[in-house]
Amino acid sequence: MKKYEIPYNFDLELLNFLDEKIDKNWIEFLFLSPFKEDSRNARSHVENVKREWGTYRVPETRKEYEKNIYEIQKRGYRPAVLFQEEKPISKEKLKYYFKLGIKDFVVNCDELAMNIKDRNSNYNVVASITKIISAEDLWKNDYSMYDKIVLYFPFNRAIDRIKELPSKYKYVIIANSYCAYNCVEAKRHWSSNTGQALKVNCIKENNKDKLIYIPPEYTYLFEPYVENFKLQGREYPTYVLADEIYYYYNKLHNHEAGVIYNRLSELNKNEYFNAAKNLKFVIHDGGFNPENPFNNHSVFKWSA
Repeated sequence: MKKYEIPYNFDLELLNFLDEKIDKNWIEFLFLSPFKEDSRNARSHVENVKREWGTYRVPETRKEYEKNIYEIQKRGYRPAVLFQEEKPISKEKLKYYFKLGIKDFVVNCDELAMNIKDRNSNYNVVASITKIISAEDLWKNDYSMYDKIVLYFPFNRAIDRIKELPSKYKYVIIANSYCAYNCVEAKRHWSSNTGQALKVNCIKENNKDKLIYIPPEYTYLFEPYVENFKLQGREYPTYVLADEIYYYYNKLHNHEAGVIYNRLSELNKNEYFNAAKNLKFVIHDGGFNPENPFNNHSVFKWSA
């Protein structure tokens, strides 16, 4: 059984749902943002912003933040804190999270990962998707300070390339994202504020054939090659997030993902999940250009 990294939205009702409907052994950890004064994260631009399905509210005080951490721990789950800035937080700020008993971290910065491991080598440190690590990076660079690495968007549609990645690392893949594998705005989006986020050129609406969503009943295809799956959506209200978790826990057809099922079937699954396999980003061939990560080989043409 592959475990899942689950988003936490600072709503204790989500914990009630997990207690009632989900086996704890299926959950790797619950990941959540740090206290808002300590570090920005990839969802900072939607914090306390009214959206179509509700408002993602984060704790206003450390007392409230700590209450959520303690409640997660009391229920028998592990809280994992996200540090997604490219520079490390100070060691003094980091001590705050150690004192809360947190032993799982998802980080962007190698130096921060090493600082955490210096504290305790048994602490679990995961490389955030916000690092945008390519196949070439994985072969050339040292990521030994991480226990696992979250793979970037194109790998969701390049399953054969996951098989070719260095076996010395363990990998995590996000299953339920509707981003496009040829997105070039992710880094800008993740680091934006509320106003800037409105100006990001999101291409997914016009690239339905390039979405990276892996339906629950197709996760088995990836199971031999990844250590964990990750679900995104910590900005979602509990009724939405609970449905997402329930679908994956039970490997049920998700009727909300019709745009995917219109293009995917058991007959074309191998072709579908390899649509991005010729992107240089997912290939180890010495030709990866970090300034143009989605530059494709001449044999591959974008389809409309």
